[in-house]
Amino acid sequence: MWALLTGLIIATYATVDSIGVRDLPDPGAYAAWVLFTYGVLLIVAYTLMRGRLRLDIRERETRKALLAGIFVLIAYGVVIIAYSMGPAGPITAIRETSVVFAMIIGRLFLGETLTPKRIVAGLIVAAGAIAIGR
Repeated sequence: MWALLTGLIIATYATVDSIGVRDLPDPGAYAAWVLFTYGVLLIVAYTLMRGRLRLDIRERETRKALLAGIFVLIAYGVVIIAYSMGPAGPITAIRETSVVFAMIIGRLFLGETLTPKRIVAGLIVAAGAIAIGR
């Protein structure tokens, strides 16, 4: 059930992004509005759940989070550009391979364990992307 729900959510945001990019004259404006809205909602959700939002740029964790945020902006921008140039299906498949990279990054930089279940899941995602691409 969770896998089906996840697939539905992915299909929904991929459809919204691909239509949004194609229906607006400026894909950059679409991306900016989506990221702005997401950023505001993220801050509101954090504040409601944890109270006051406190940022101290001198803290290592804050700098790491800001760097990760910059990478998210770049990655989303690349996806939006791709949607404006090609069909949504293969682009979405490639977009979702990010979970494979997250698994590798988790192992290399966060010391997470690569269990057989995670490795198989990553291989399935990669195989699916390759199949759609062919």
